[in-house]
Amino acid sequence: MKEDVRLLICDIDGTITEKGGKPMKITEEALRKFHEEGVLIGLASGRPVDRRTINKFKEWGYDFDPDIVIGFNGCEVWDRMSGKKREYSFLPKEDVREILDYMWPLDVNPVVYENGYDHVLARRSDHIIEASMKRNEGTVEFCDKERFCLHDVPKIEFRYIEEDMEDIVMKTANEHKSDRYIFLKSFYGTLEYMKPGIDKGVALKRICEELKIPLDKVVACGDMDNDIAMLKAAGTGICLLNGSEATKKAAAHITEEDVQHDGLGKFLMKYYF
Repeated sequence: MKEDVRLLICDIDGTITEKGGKPMKITEEALRKFHEEGVLIGLASGRPVDRRTINKFKEWGYDFDPDIVIGFNGCEVWDRMSGKKREYSFLPKEDVREILDYMWPLDVNPVVYENGYDHVLARRSDHIIEASMKRNEGTVEFCDKERFCLHDVPKIEFRYIEEDMEDIVMKTANEHKSDRYIFLKSFYGTLEYMKPGIDKGVALKRICEELKIPLDKVVACGDMDNDIAMLKAAGTGICLLNGSEATKKAAAHITEEDVQHDGLGKFLMKYYF
């Protein structure tokens, strides 16, 4: 293995696993080998930092926990060494209302997380919410627009059928740009809004500074637009073959196979071991 890697940090859905799945054999082996070599292992996703993400490795069958977890695309950061979770700038409820005013007529499904996965707000049920609630054993509240606007939130995401609504959703978002919030694609058919200045790259820089890990000794892996800042911040950025075109352009390397064919594991085993 290359001796200059101190931290391997990876997005989850579309990178380590298919959404809601487990790592395939070679990816599972590669992550274990990095851990055995003393490299810190991190997860960075749009999910909240709670017991579910912190225990994700145990769920996958590992006998160790992640060393770092970046959640809500950078709004939350936790590290195993201190056991401390940091929370950064949330999206004000006034901005949530403004965004909902122009997105709601599109018949998209807004989703907000309260207290991690313990309680989720949504406009209606869909297959993603049903699967998520089953996995995470949380509660979901189907509500009107006003209920979403009661509190500041880490992010608000909008889900839609990509092949039917991608053009109109992106057109609407671009017509209502603001310096008070940003939006980005985190998964196919999912658009997320957050406060500016918060992303996985900023969170990575902050935790690496705290832990005194040089960024040029970090390998970051992802697949979607919300991973771009992290891939650029790290010394080495790797995008999965199934990733978005923008993320591929931001990465130093693109895997030869996609997540469905163990792309991350095959790349890591080939180039690092």
